Amino acid sequence: MPDIAAKLELLAAERDIDRALKLYCRGIDRRDGELVRSVYHDDAIDDHGGAFRGGPDAYVEWVMEHLLHFESTMHTLQNTLIDVDGDIARAESYCVAHHVRPTDSDELIMDVFGCRYIDRFENRPGAGWRIAHRIVVREWRLRQPMLSEAEQPRGFARSRRDRSDLSYMGRLPARDDDSVVGMLSRWWPASDLA
Repeated sequence: MPDIAAKLELLAAERDIDRALKLYCRGIDRRDGELVRSVYHDDAIDDHGGAFRGGPDAYVEWVMEHLLHFESTMHTLQNTLIDVDGDIARAESYCVAHHVRPTDSDELIMDVFGCRYIDRFENRPGAGWRIAHRIVVREWRLRQPMLSEAEQPRGFARSRRDRSDLSYMGRLPARDDDSVVGMLSRWWPASDLA
C-alpha cells in the first residue's frame, strides 16, 4: 500500500511549483514586478541568454523595462515536467511567448519565441517552493505581421498590463451594471459599450 501522506506531500509540492510557474507568466504579461519577484528566492539566478543574467531584483528591474517595448505579451506553458526530490525539484516547462510590437504604421508585428524554462526549485523554510536557478533554453523564434487594431475583433474586454487587469478583480464587472459604468472604459472602448 503506497504511503498516502508521502503522495499528498508530493502532489502539494508539484502544485506549488506549477502555481509558481503560472504566477511568473501572469506577472510578466501583466507587468507585475512584485508578482514576478515573488517566485524567486533572494539568492536566485536567472539566465535569459545574452539579454540578462543575474539575481532576481536586477532581473525584475530589467524585464519590467524590457516589456515596455511591447503592446502586449502572452506567455503560455505546455508540457511541464516536475521532478521532486525532498526539498529540491527540477522543472522543465515548454513556453511559447507571444510579443506584440507596434510599428510606425497602424499594423502590428508578432514576435513568437519558443523556449524551455529549466528550473531548479527549492523549498526553504518561511519561503516555500521558489525558483533558485533558471536557464531559458532557446528553441526557435518567429516574426510575422498581425492585423491592425482596427481589424481586431470587437466587443471583447481588453487586456491591461497592470493590476487593473480583470484577472486581479474579486468581482467581475458586468457591462450592464450601472454601478460600474464609469469603470468599464478601462476594459471596453466606448464603441463596444453602446
